[in-house]
Amino acid sequence: MRTNIHKLMTGILLLVAILVSFTASAEISILDISAKNNDSEETGNYSRELYSASYLCDIAGYNYKVADNLNEAMKSDLILMANLITETSFSAEELTLLSNWIKSGGTLIAPGIRSLSEDCHSIISEIFGIDATMPIKQSNRRYLINWNPEFFQDRELEYIDEENERTTSIGKIKSFTFSPEACDVLASYDNGDAAVARHKYGEGRAYLAGISWRDVVQMNQLNKDKEASRQYNNGFEPSADVWAFFIRSIYPMTTGLGVWKFTVPAGYIQLLIPTHDCDSRTAFDEMHFMSEYEKSIGLSGHYFLTTHYFSDKKNFGHSYLSDFYNEETIPNAIRLLEDGHTVGSHSVCHFPDFNKTSNTDVVTPEEYAQRATCLDGKSTGASTWAEIVMSKQILEKDLGNSVISFRSGHLCVNKDFHSMLEEGDYLFQSCYTAGDLLSEFPFFGRIGNDISLEQSTVLTMPLHMSDVYNNKEGEPLNNDTWNTHRAPDEWESAMAKLRGNYASAILLIHPNRDWKMTLEQRLIDRLDQTEVGLYNFEEYGHFWLSRLNCQFTYSYNEQEGIITIITDTEDLKKSLMTFGIDVTDKPVNEVIISNADATETLTATLKELSETRYLAVPDVPANDLSAGNIKDDHSFGSIGEIGSVFDINGTIISTFKSKDALKNILNDLPKGIYIIKGISSTKKVII
Repeated sequence: MRTNIHKLMTGILLLVAILVSFTASAEISILDISAKNNDSEETGNYSRELYSASYLCDIAGYNYKVADNLNEAMKSDLILMANLITETSFSAEELTLLSNWIKSGGTLIAPGIRSLSEDCHSIISEIFGIDATMPIKQSNRRYLINWNPEFFQDRELEYIDEENERTTSIGKIKSFTFSPEACDVLASYDNGDAAVARHKYGEGRAYLAGISWRDVVQMNQLNKDKEASRQYNNGFEPSADVWAFFIRSIYPMTTGLGVWKFTVPAGYIQLLIPTHDCDSRTAFDEMHFMSEYEKSIGLSGHYFLTTHYFSDKKNFGHSYLSDFYNEETIPNAIRLLEDGHTVGSHSVCHFPDFNKTSNTDVVTPEEYAQRATCLDGKSTGASTWAEIVMSKQILEKDLGNSVISFRSGHLCVNKDFHSMLEEGDYLFQSCYTAGDLLSEFPFFGRIGNDISLEQSTVLTMPLHMSDVYNNKEGEPLNNDTWNTHRAPDEWESAMAKLRGNYASAILLIHPNRDWKMTLEQRLIDRLDQTEVGLYNFEEYGHFWLSRLNCQFTYSYNEQEGIITIITDTEDLKKSLMTFGIDVTDKPVNEVIISNADATETLTATLKELSETRYLAVPDVPANDLSAGNIKDDHSFGSIGEIGSVFDINGTIISTFKSKDALKNILNDLPKGIYIIKGISSTKKVII
């Protein structure tokens, strides 16, 4: 009875809080005018502009809706135009409505202007603070955007604080400029032309960027950027994400307060996600060094296994690969699972020219062993189906474990890659570097890597750092150089820059030498593990899927400084989702999180990230650990039966030898933030 009364009172209090609260529409409107522009979202030179604008909002984390008419879009406080502006985009009446909406406090963010009719010149000039009578100059010879140091302290540029952000790479895309008049030029191209404008217009603002979202988002994700990538590996290349951060920063300037889905789970501000490609006999023989180290620190590592089960020397008379995946080494892979790690497929043959493979034959392992090989870097008899689907089947048969992730040899992909991942029922793939894609965050690729085809359902998780160094990059990493090599320094530097964007880092280290474990340890020992979590690759993938699917609304009681977030609390506890809160001049004293019918409520611990930003970490009760923080399946890793509990400062509080003992320990602790280091996972727990 008391429980029912408590639930009723909680629901009443939440309802009252919402009724007395005032908040803006709490969402962005993406205005899709492709039909008015006579463009197609699926095909043509201006396709996937809506997708790209939507992806930017996904990374920014705010709620958004898509509107195909101006009146619906103006119900929000911020409009993000998906499409370039042309002479058919708006009628004269619509431009007047838009002008009045901005003057009364609305914010407009628009990509470039393709063309204008003369009767639009005057009002477009007023809205954006430009001289729209001047001819629009298009060019594919502006390669960089330089953000203006005069405005580095302004809210819009708060994320643009690293060298590779302040000089954003766009490559040889078609860009658009304008003639500034009354606007602030926030950024210019490398030839001096204006690139990004800000215009205070009445009570509102209008922003104009001289690019199409398609060219800086979708084309990059297809790895079809036009020579924009500046560093392939072990660096920091955020040129595609800068635009999402730009939007994230502008939104609270319009509404006074914004709540967004944070890009890192569990109260951390960054994750390190170690992965290991096991693609040689030495890797299968030596990987226990890495496995045992990760187990000892409570980390569930992820191991991509190459299943080369036949000998090229025996079958083809030349030594490409040995039969290193065999009855002697398979037990080593099984021990990875027993130690709480996860495994994925790293193909069968690890072909260096896999990107050129165009065969999808379904074959038996016996048939494939007699036809697939590689000589002088050129493969023969390769099947994309076998490399992706059959490799998974082999692992699942031998290990008795579900395989849901894939990484190709040499990070090569081909036109059949995504469709074969779909056929293999994979969930995650990590076959691109973030530097190559100019983006730090996961996304869904497209079937055939074709802009006109549908999205894949397999999440692409870009790789940020690796132990792959060669002579072209200076000192190689090998047995002679490893102890003084720059690799840990470069990894730490890259992570620090990523951390400024709340971006996590996927690390690849081949576990084929015992000293590779030492390099990973050197990096981990430098990290503040109260801020940077050590996470399993597939666990991170599941978090990102939950983040993309998370639906929420919120209300704000300004008088009390209380934010009430309505979402699926069960999913939140499983994914360990947290929320960013950006403010201008609004107080935030408390955050309450509830499910839709108010049968469950959670308070949240507020962590100050900056003068204008908080992280709201839901307080997951200790008795909910089995539903939220402790997972028994290999997809999420396992705390295990033995481990230690630390306070937020890293001081050990207690040890445990069973999950029941862990729960008893946590039930007796006062409210606070604690770190649990178990057999195969490190978790942050809020009590």
